[in-house]
Amino acid sequence: MTRQRLGRGVKRIVLLTAAAVSLLAGFSSVDVSAAPTALTGLIAHPRLKRQERPDDCTVLGNLEEPDIYWQDVQRCYQSVPYKAADADAILSTLYAYYRDYYIFIDSAMLENQAKPFTNPPVDVLKELDEISRKRYKGDFEFQSDVELLVNRLNDAHANYMPSCYRHYLFQQPLDLYAPVVNGVQSIRIMNDRTERGLEDCEIQKINDKDALEAIQQWADLHSGYSKDAGVRLNKALSQTTFNTVDKSWVVDMGQFLSRVTLPESAELVYQIHCTGPDYPQPRHEVLKVPWEVYRLMSWKDFGSTEEFLQRCYKDPKTEGAKKRSVKERRMEDLNHQASISSSREILNPQVMATRRRQESSAPSLIKRQAEEIKVANMVYNGTSTAFYQLIKRPTIGVVMIPTHSVNQTAEVQILIDGFQKLYDIGVRNVILDLSYNGGGYVNFAYDLVDWMFPNNTRTSVYHSDLRASMSVKALAREDLAHEDYNGYFNPDSFSDPATEEVFMTNFFLQDRVQKRAKRPTGYTPKVFMNHNLGSFEMEMPWQHDAERIVVLTEGSCGSACGMTLNRLKNRHNVKTYAVGGRQGEPLSMFSFPGASVHPLDSLLEDFNALGVDSPMQEMKYKGTYRVPVMEFFQEDDLMPIEYNPKLYAADFHLDYTPLTARNHELLWEIIANNHWKEEGNPGAEDDPSIEKPKAE
Repeated sequence: MTRQRLGRGVKRIVLLTAAAVSLLAGFSSVDVSAAPTALTGLIAHPRLKRQERPDDCTVLGNLEEPDIYWQDVQRCYQSVPYKAADADAILSTLYAYYRDYYIFIDSAMLENQAKPFTNPPVDVLKELDEISRKRYKGDFEFQSDVELLVNRLNDAHANYMPSCYRHYLFQQPLDLYAPVVNGVQSIRIMNDRTERGLEDCEIQKINDKDALEAIQQWADLHSGYSKDAGVRLNKALSQTTFNTVDKSWVVDMGQFLSRVTLPESAELVYQIHCTGPDYPQPRHEVLKVPWEVYRLMSWKDFGSTEEFLQRCYKDPKTEGAKKRSVKERRMEDLNHQASISSSREILNPQVMATRRRQESSAPSLIKRQAEEIKVANMVYNGTSTAFYQLIKRPTIGVVMIPTHSVNQTAEVQILIDGFQKLYDIGVRNVILDLSYNGGGYVNFAYDLVDWMFPNNTRTSVYHSDLRASMSVKALAREDLAHEDYNGYFNPDSFSDPATEEVFMTNFFLQDRVQKRAKRPTGYTPKVFMNHNLGSFEMEMPWQHDAERIVVLTEGSCGSACGMTLNRLKNRHNVKTYAVGGRQGEPLSMFSFPGASVHPLDSLLEDFNALGVDSPMQEMKYKGTYRVPVMEFFQEDDLMPIEYNPKLYAADFHLDYTPLTARNHELLWEIIANNHWKEEGNPGAEDDPSIEKPKAE
């Protein structure tokens, strides 16, 4: 099936002077009346009126890039009919799943949480009930409401992500960031792929809203990543991140500009103001930019709404559940951790090729300066971790740890070799850079702490508890009785903190009712996750010495990474630096350290294998459906770490500048000069990007 286009796949840029503004009303919805002398650019996909179509998904299924538009996807998604019986089954399963297993079902209702938290209270069960009483026009609207509800928990371990409505990628040809320039934070263009020379111009408004607030409001609704609005803003914006494959720095577009969910409108309208060395004359533009759309599905086409849905449905299960060990299933879950935590999808090659072709051919002066500055030399690297030595401060090294999803056996040797290399070339103090680390293996979280502070006791392991609902107790009882099955809720997967011995009895029966916020809930006694302590004593100068260690993050250090960082700061008093977020506000150093996750599919597998009746059923759509089922505590604290804001704020908050946002390694030099004073350079600690702590 084909359709006629004007200039197939080619964007048309129209420049209008003030004399031509009167013609604009008949051409575009852009309002330039407030700035009649502005130069206004329009990026638009011209399209002809379509012929009548019987099925919008048939149209979408026959389209390829660059002829896929936002409207095509919207029409198909919205044409999927709402089926009350299917919706009731979904809500019934989610209600039981959250009621019986979600460890924060009560804590999520906490109100007026202290900074750096900016998180609304969420009563999941009440709101699921409210959704069940709404009348929906289509399935997409219903699914979106459920996903937005789960997003509001701001816990990247809690996911409701049906893949059916995540088959297309929507991108803008800009990278946006929020540096502080001349003492003021604003949204600016980091990279411009429109070939209009707009890098480092300020975006004052997006769709007639203040740009910074527009992006923040979107992130607060859709990010679902952190309880700190500053971290959510970081995730929404473009950032220079570490590529573990070739150990290079690349720009991640951010969640606001690169989405796998349908955007709210067909385009974004930017009001832009350009000043600075690259703009001798101030420049004003209004830019209307449609979303670029790319396919993410592995299947090519579908001829109807029904065929589209058939691709969304799960494959029928074979008879009998495959009995897998708890180790196998946990490894599968953790291997998928990083991609789910950031709600990212693997892009098809055409997307990446398109982005490379669109890199700006005329970078701004600031961008050129950032690229020319060399701060550190890489001295060793492994599968993901990399070791650096600062050029101007050679006694200071940096260990870049971008993920906890590692081969632990291999990574231990990499750490041994890398730290030894740093020591051999004269490094005596280290910066642990945990930026962009979305988590991974719990054992690596413990090992990394034990590496810096070797100890023969379990100082890195957390006191934990789980839900003790009736269905959890039933699973634990049967799991303990089945010698050939080792599911998640098998009591012998945990240890008694008092004796450090593996449980041989069903501790889930020793539950106690507690109320963290509003809903009395049954929890198990405190337990340990089983963990074999490593032996990492190397007699390095930074081991056992918090003064020789600092940690850098931008707040997205999550899950297992958050477990590591919490122990380093709140047990061992290591100083921490967090970069980005909102100017003048404290910024979290980590996010969602909410312990362990058990996906719905794995839970249903446990029920099936153990012959226990489940209060839940399998979701019809392929997707990711999971909740955290375990919570961690600081010793003697009654509030779980996930909802304990006093543990989160970094010791130092750095603002991004146009240079540090483009050259992440510059942050290492700033931190080194601030933390370890250099003789003969007494003013090094006064870098303006480090915010001064507010008086109590």
